[in-house]
Amino acid sequence: MLFKYVAFHYLKNMLIILMGLSGLFAGLDFLMNASSLPSFNVKVLYAFSRWEEAINLLYPLVIILGAIWTKISFIKSNTIASFYALGISRKQLFIPFFVVAFGTYLLIIALNFTSFAKGNDRADMLQRNEYSMSPTHDLFFKYNDSFVFIKELIPQKYKIEGLTIFKLNGNKMVEMFEAKEAWYNIEEWVATDVISKTIIEDNQGNKSLKIEKIKVLHTLKDYQPEILKFIYDNQQLTVDEIYKAKRLLEKQGLKTESLRADMYSRIITPLFSIALVMMLLFYFPFHARYIKIGVLGMQTIGITLFIWGILFAFQRIGMSGVINPELIIITPIVLLWIYALYTLDKADKRI
Repeated sequence: MLFKYVAFHYLKNMLIILMGLSGLFAGLDFLMNASSLPSFNVKVLYAFSRWEEAINLLYPLVIILGAIWTKISFIKSNTIASFYALGISRKQLFIPFFVVAFGTYLLIIALNFTSFAKGNDRADMLQRNEYSMSPTHDLFFKYNDSFVFIKELIPQKYKIEGLTIFKLNGNKMVEMFEAKEAWYNIEEWVATDVISKTIIEDNQGNKSLKIEKIKVLHTLKDYQPEILKFIYDNQQLTVDEIYKAKRLLEKQGLKTESLRADMYSRIITPLFSIALVMMLLFYFPFHARYIKIGVLGMQTIGITLFIWGILFAFQRIGMSGVINPELIIITPIVLLWIYALYTLDKADKRI
């Protein structure tokens, strides 16, 4: 009974705050940009995409603010004092808050495995009057012992137009492959009617060029169209795509700080909200006569926004590669959780 009562009020307050904050975020953006959108359908899709972006950005704040609102309302109505009078401990009272907060976190993480994670990119495309993923031109990148040039990548068609692969031996080019088209087949790219040009050197050191036609060439294993576009255009990816892109770049010996920071910011950083809920709820007295509700509310909201801003700055520093992402992003969350668990351990020893 206790669990249902507390969880219901917390979830209700959280949804009210979520709808209010995300609606304000999406609404203000829509008012500023609606005039540049051509039709009603596009405007609706644009507003919805911005709303998805707002939810993904603001839900850790909503978890905390919903808990603060619920606890203050319980204090003002003497509900907390009644719970304690019935023998309910602080830890027992915290369980519904934890379950709802952690469930919300898991739900948003699950949504980040879908196109929900790309709301910002989708809205930007609509603002540019682009209604599908635009082609990317003139890509040049490393692949194993080769360098690859792509004239045009068309992600929505899983197609490459104008593929050239320069195979190296040390610092020397020994072979080149040229194809007009290539298609992605789940695992790799397949080019047809490929022209191969190989530099041949005889025993006397004389070089000649061997040209032959190859019917089918399998190349660029695991280079999904979305990952290729991200590498060049810095587009948003889902969580599973980030993981695949990270593994791919690591195989090529390339830097992955930006990808790692992005993954940690989606999976690890939001956990600060649950730790902060734990600390702030145990910071509240149980009776209204011991506090000034307005002052306490402003203090807790100020603390929340300050910590959120600091963690957001750490995320940007990690993405730039100035400091190791594991150090600048994960370490503060671990420290917050250590202190939060310490607070939980001491909760029932104070009034």
